[in-house]
Amino acid sequence: MKLLRLFSLLAFLSLSTLIFTACEEDTEDPVSSDKPIPAAPTNLRATSISATEVLLKWDKSASHDSSWFAGYELTVTGGNPMTPIKIGKTDNYKVSGLQEGVVYTFTLKSVNSDNKTSTGSTSVTWSPATRFETDDIRMYVYESQNGSGLTIYGANNKPENLKATEKTKWHLGLDNRTSGALFFGSASQISIGTGTPTDKVEIATTYWKTNTLDNVFENKSLNTLEFAEQKINLLQLDDSSNTGIVFVVRILRQGQTSYNYAKVLVERGSAGFLQGSGNDRYIKMKISYQKVAGVPYAKTSN
Repeated sequence: MKLLRLFSLLAFLSLSTLIFTACEEDTEDPVSSDKPIPAAPTNLRATSISATEVLLKWDKSASHDSSWFAGYELTVTGGNPMTPIKIGKTDNYKVSGLQEGVVYTFTLKSVNSDNKTSTGSTSVTWSPATRFETDDIRMYVYESQNGSGLTIYGANNKPENLKATEKTKWHLGLDNRTSGALFFGSASQISIGTGTPTDKVEIATTYWKTNTLDNVFENKSLNTLEFAEQKINLLQLDDSSNTGIVFVVRILRQGQTSYNYAKVLVERGSAGFLQGSGNDRYIKMKISYQKVAGVPYAKTSN
C-alpha cells in the first residue's frame, strides 16, 4: 500500500511539473515577440561626391516610423568586397572607399529590430567621379583677352580655359554677341575661333535647376537621356531665382568609341549667369567628370 501511495505521489509531481513547464513555455512563446517584416524602401538614386564617394538617397520605407523599425541595410557589389552596411533611420547615406571607373551596384533593404530584412529591395548602379569646384573654372565673353572656350579635362588633368586660337581643343564654348542672348554649348556650335574641335561634345536636353552638384540625383541610366550638339541660351533659362543650372555633358574623344560623361553646374551670380564687369565678364562653373570612358554615372537600376 505504501508503495502504491509512493507511485501515486510521483505521478502527481511529474504531471504538475509537465503542466507548469507547458504553461511557462506558452508564456515565453518566441513567436509572440516577432516583429513584422518591414516594407522595402523605394526609388534609390545616386550622385557622385568625389572619385571615391557616392551619395545615395531614397524614399523611406512605409514602415519607417514604426517603433520596431531599425533602419536599413546596404549591400555594395563591384570592386573590392564590402560587408553589408547597417544604416539608421534616415533617407540618405554617403558610401566611401570606392574606386573611380568601377561600376558598383547599391542594393538597399529595410531592417526591423529583430534584424529581419524586407523581402523586397531597391537598387541603383553607379560609379564615382572626379569633382572640380575651384573658382577658376570660367569661360569669358567675346571681348575678353581670356578665352571663351573650355576643355573639361585638359593637359593638367583639370578643366582649362582656352582662347580662340585653341578652338580644336574646346569642349564647351560661350558666345554673348547676340543681343538678348548668352549662348553656352557644344564647342562645334559656338562660332568663335577657327578650326574644328577634335572631340564631339553633346549636351542632354534635360537639365536641373540647383546650386550644387550634390542635388542632382538619378536612378536611371544617364545614357538614356537625349543628347545633341547644341547651344543653350542661358538668359532664357534665368528666372531670377538665384539658382544655377546643371547640365549633363558627354564627350566622344577623337579615336574613341565610348563617351566620357560630366555634369556641369553653371552658377548664377547676384545679377545673373554673367558675372564680373566690363570686357572680363564670365560664367563660372563646377564640374564632376568621369575620367573612364564608357562608364556613365548610372547604367542600370530598378
